[in-house]
Amino acid sequence: MESTTISAVEKLVLRRRWLIKEIKKFERKYGINSKDFYEKWSKGLLPEPLDPETHGDFMIWYGLVEELNNVEKELEKKLKHV
Repeated sequence: MESTTISAVEKLVLRRRWLIKEIKKFERKYGINSKDFYEKWSKGLLPEPLDPETHGDFMIWYGLVEELNNVEKELEKKLKHV
């Protein structure tokens, strides 16, 4: 594996760790795992929160889960070429 690939993988792993840490905060706060939250929010099965803070949290949480999915796909792609 060339050094640029190693560096890219290391950055993705660090990003993944940070994302997981941030996502866990929302899972603890709202008592639901991110996979269930993401699926229900995507399909409109969770009601729009009336509280602006909760609504903001949901938007951030959704974005973090999406970013984690993207990072994991990118990691998988890079590691396939090893």
